Amino acid sequence: MELVINFSGGKDSTAMLAWLCERYPDVPKHVVMADTGWEHEDAIEWSRGIVARFGLVLHVVRNPNKTLISMARKRGKFPGMSQRQCTSDLKRGPVHTWIRRRWPQRKSAPHPPVIVSCMGLRAEESSSRAGKPCLTKLNILCGRRREVWDWNPILGWTEVQVRAYLAERGLPLHPVYGHLRRFSCRVCIYMTDHDLRAVAQHDPAAIAIIATVEREIGFTMFQRGAIEELVVAPARKK
Repeated sequence: MELVINFSGGKDSTAMLAWLCERYPDVPKHVVMADTGWEHEDAIEWSRGIVARFGLVLHVVRNPNKTLISMARKRGKFPGMSQRQCTSDLKRGPVHTWIRRRWPQRKSAPHPPVIVSCMGLRAEESSSRAGKPCLTKLNILCGRRREVWDWNPILGWTEVQVRAYLAERGLPLHPVYGHLRRFSCRVCIYMTDHDLRAVAQHDPAAIAIIATVEREIGFTMFQRGAIEELVVAPARKK
C-alpha cells in the first residue's frame, strides 16, 4: 500500500498529514498539491515548508490547459455550488493524472499496487461532506495493474480537534487564518460577504481581478451580486 496525500496547506490537510505520518510511519507517502492558478501568493512555498517538516517532498500538479480565471473567461461563467469545475478540472483531474503516470498499467507488474488517495474532508463542514463515506473504491482509476481507493481519514474530526492537534505538535497555521475561516483560493465561491470584505482589505488585487472578469463575461461569481457590491455592503443580519 502507498498513500497519496492531497495537500492544500490548510489546517485540515496539515492535521491529516501529521496524523498519517504518526500512524503509518513505514507506509510510502506521496504528498500532492493541486494548483488552480488562483492560490494565495505564497501557498505553494508555505506548503513545501510544512511537508518538509515530515521529511517529504511536495509534488505540485496543474491542469496544463486552464486556470480558474482562464476557465471562467472561456466558459463565460464561474464555477458554482452545483457545477464545481474548479474541483473537477483543476484539482481532482490533475491529481488523477499524476496517479496514472506514477503507477502506469504495466503488464510486467507482478502485483497490482494499492494506492490510497487521502483527503482532509471533515463532516462538520457541510451536510454534503457529512454524507460522504470514509472509504470508497475509485473505480475510474482501477484496473488489472492498479487498485485505487479514496479515504477521508479525519472525516469525524471537529475544527476544535484539528486546531488542538496542530497546536500540540507545534504546527503553524497559515497567516490567512488571521482573517479568513478557510485556506482556500484567493476568492472562493464559498466565501461569505464578511470573508470578501476581509479579502478586500488583505488582498485587494484578487477582488479587482474577479470584478474585471465579471464585467468581461457578464456573469457574477456570487449569485447574491457583483463582488464590488458585496465588499462594500453592510453586514447582513443573521
